[in-house]
Amino acid sequence: MKSEIRGILASTTKKLFSIEIEAFEVSRTKLKTHGNWSSNIALVLGKELKEQPKVIAEKIIKRLPEKKWLKKVEVADPGFINFFLAEEAQASILNNALNENFFFCRTESPKKYLIEYVSSNPTGPIHVGHGRGAAFGSALANLLRHSGNEVEEEYYVNDRGLQTDILALSVFLRYQELFDQQIKFPEDCYQGEYIIHSAQSVKKTFGDKYVVKGDSSVLSSDVIPEILKQVKEEFPDFDELTVFILSLQIDDIKRVLSKFRVFHENWISEKKLYEKSKGKSMFDEVIHTLEKNNSTYVSDDALWFKSKERGDEKDRVLIRDNKDPTYFASDVAYHKFKFDRKFDRLVNIWGADHHGYIPRIKGALDALGLKGDLLETIIIQFVSLNRSGKTVSMSTRKGDFVSLNELIEEVGIDASRFFFLARKSDQALEFDVELALKKDKNNPVYYIQYAHARICSLLKEVEKRDFVIDSKNGLENLNLITGEQELSLINEIELFQDTLEQCQIDLEIHPLCFYLRDLASKFHSYYNANKFIEEEKNLRDAKFTIVLSIKRIITDGLNILAINAPEEM
Repeated sequence: MKSEIRGILASTTKKLFSIEIEAFEVSRTKLKTHGNWSSNIALVLGKELKEQPKVIAEKIIKRLPEKKWLKKVEVADPGFINFFLAEEAQASILNNALNENFFFCRTESPKKYLIEYVSSNPTGPIHVGHGRGAAFGSALANLLRHSGNEVEEEYYVNDRGLQTDILALSVFLRYQELFDQQIKFPEDCYQGEYIIHSAQSVKKTFGDKYVVKGDSSVLSSDVIPEILKQVKEEFPDFDELTVFILSLQIDDIKRVLSKFRVFHENWISEKKLYEKSKGKSMFDEVIHTLEKNNSTYVSDDALWFKSKERGDEKDRVLIRDNKDPTYFASDVAYHKFKFDRKFDRLVNIWGADHHGYIPRIKGALDALGLKGDLLETIIIQFVSLNRSGKTVSMSTRKGDFVSLNELIEEVGIDASRFFFLARKSDQALEFDVELALKKDKNNPVYYIQYAHARICSLLKEVEKRDFVIDSKNGLENLNLITGEQELSLINEIELFQDTLEQCQIDLEIHPLCFYLRDLASKFHSYYNANKFIEEEKNLRDAKFTIVLSIKRIITDGLNILAINAPEEM
């Protein structure tokens, strides 16, 4: 109803005052005496028309078109317009919720989305920070699909460059230890049990193929560039080992993400950007276009992009003086590849440490003749874990971190996903482990799931007594529903559509979490204060139209969040 009310207010205002206005609110009322919806449009117009808002409001309501769903409209001080919905409108709201062929928030003009998210370096396990982005990206994809859009989920794999070399070297050195070799392990190599596990897999697959010979000087240095140079000289097929080690990490990432209900259709390798086709790679084409468009220059034997001209804080290196492309250069080529695939909207979901990348990527896209504004980047802020009131310190390089797999083993997939999603994406998140483990109303995901389980229990009781719930009869007898709690629940049910619409507009998920929590809370209060297995059929059916509508909405909402809706708890 919110969009319908906005529509008639906007059109009436245009006819009355020849003004097109969008910056006004239509919101739920808190008191039954104020109706179902209220708008501040007259207060907004008062400033522009220099007239008393209450006078403007009276003029507007006299010209509003008659609608079957509208019972009456009133003006309240100092100029609010309050809308009272007819019973037919409330029946329509519940009828939609009960109709399994009706989809909330179905868009009239579906679009094709590409959402890239997680895309963590395959140099270690997915940790809790990545988990927040994973939960958000998958829930956003679910929301957009629910609305009728076509969505592809994508993971960009950084499988070339120095970091992958350091990963391979870290495993290589631990592999030497499995053959009782004495090594120096550089501080900047990757630490952690997963490196040892990878080394064991290397030994199982390759045996002693990559064991350093006794007279070699490879193990005598602790300077990474020196060791890498010597290793690659002694083992010309070291790239084979690197590919194998990377595949171990990528397979583990896929396994954990799948367990976390995150599924990427596309896995795009950075290496593929450099593969030649008809003599040129995607990277070559990007560099050629930037040079042709006078967006580059050479300084100190390196190729630079003129990113400062396009809003960045400084120019950026594309190709280093040693002729190696930078990560930025790969990112530009990758984003060009995104545009080449003709999506309607491109969405990046990046960690907070990538915030500075946004202007340089958009600037490079503009320099390529592409519309950088078509790319939307959502920043996911950092996650900290709190145990017993203390923050857990984490460092990926040192191997001192909590993996996503460890977290979901401890608190469960449902709680992990909800806690990641229930805070605005651009706000830092402190994940309270103790709260996530609680089985009471203080834990919001438990409280929401318990509401669904309670409804299922009611339906089992109905079946046990051989009652048949007739939803059509219930809708026809909604006039029997007169309590404040029931009317408040009907209002809350209607808000589901508006909540989903706003989430889609803002590309945010947390409002849905808040909505489900509030709906569950109102249902629990209603459940505790009422009887449902009424002997009088008409009242019973009327009550169950509300209960079944709530069940449908909780199920749909949790499905979007990729959280289970249990029937028993």
